[in-house]
Amino acid sequence: MLNLLAFFAENTLAEAIMIIRIVLCIVVLLCAGFIIFAVLKQSGNTDGTEALSGSSAKDDKQSYYGQNKSSSWDHRFKIMTYIASGILAVAAIVFVILG
Repeated sequence: MLNLLAFFAENTLAEAIMIIRIVLCIVVLLCAGFIIFAVLKQSGNTDGTEALSGSSAKDDKQSYYGQNKSSSWDHRFKIMTYIASGILAVAAIVFVILG
């Protein structure tokens, strides 16, 4: 009787780990897709015309846009990219540990 209970407990644990791995795989895929989207939507730090115009990144802080950059969509995408990258890293590590 104890062997039968151990068999069911072992199968239940294996099924639970398999479900957790499937969920982690879905989380990794969603985070990767979001990171790709967010990086593509962000504007670059420079547009490559600094050599032509003589301006630098320091000049951007003097503009209205540079002063309010923390409230812009670029900043929000940057923060969300960091969060999604952290979630992706943790989910991938847990996935490997459970494997």
